[in-house]
Amino acid sequence: SICMQLAKSLPKYLLRHKVIDMFIRFGLQKKFTEICFNGNSNAFIDLTDPEPKNVFIKGIFEPEFFKITHAFLPEDGIFFDLGANVGFCSFGLIPRNPKANYHLFEANASLIRLLTQSIKLHADKNFHLNHCCLNNLNGKTRFKIQTNQTGQSHVSSDHKEGIEIPNLVLDDYCDKQKLKCIDFAKIDIEGHELPALQGWKKSLSNHLVKALYIEIIPENQQRYGRKTNAPLQYLESLGYTLFLCKESDLGKFGEHPQKITLIKDVLMLAKFSAKDYPTDFSTDVLALSSNS
Repeated sequence: SICMQLAKSLPKYLLRHKVIDMFIRFGLQKKFTEICFNGNSNAFIDLTDPEPKNVFIKGIFEPEFFKITHAFLPEDGIFFDLGANVGFCSFGLIPRNPKANYHLFEANASLIRLLTQSIKLHADKNFHLNHCCLNNLNGKTRFKIQTNQTGQSHVSSDHKEGIEIPNLVLDDYCDKQKLKCIDFAKIDIEGHELPALQGWKKSLSNHLVKALYIEIIPENQQRYGRKTNAPLQYLESLGYTLFLCKESDLGKFGEHPQKITLIKDVLMLAKFSAKDYPTDFSTDVLALSSNS
């Protein structure tokens, strides 16, 4: 059957979730398709997955994230995408950082298939794709796939549900890859951040990781019986300084925002202590090595 890519030719005002779903149902639009976002970035997505579909409709993915990351990532720097999902964070960096080294980590096999296709679009770039569950010890972990919204898939809190995924300990990975410096790491693994960071203790203690951008969501931490600020306290204990980095967060708590000059840009950041992080607050936090 000839399957058209009808959604791409529609005017913006007609692009609606229901319209796209209908096209897919009638075979007028492929479910798995390459999309363009943020002007000139490309990735393969599943159009039935609401969050990536939203990026397709709007054509934009988190411009603030890229402004922050670009400020830290040297031209040939090393970027870690921990919880890569469809890889928007990595593929979105390519236009301005084509020579960087990208290390992607994802537990969901269906997303690994999409990431593999996206990497083929960037065949001349440096990509390392890892199908794994990030943890603090070797072995396997049960992972629960949320088929209707892959971004909410997570390490199972019940040992009987989910599929078994091999663990990866980040310190072992860095040793094997002989990595002496990670310029920027984004970590978004739905509440399992602490065990992943514990598996990276040696690299973090030695400040091989210069900057981390970490998602903190109270419900995700509570799923595993952890306090909201648990990953932040851990990073702070290893000598990292915490900052609010999103414009909408500045002034909510922490110190007065200050202009910080970095490799390629100036950012407004507000320093804070892990103990002052509100228990009911969701955002992305920047953690910087005190040595950088």
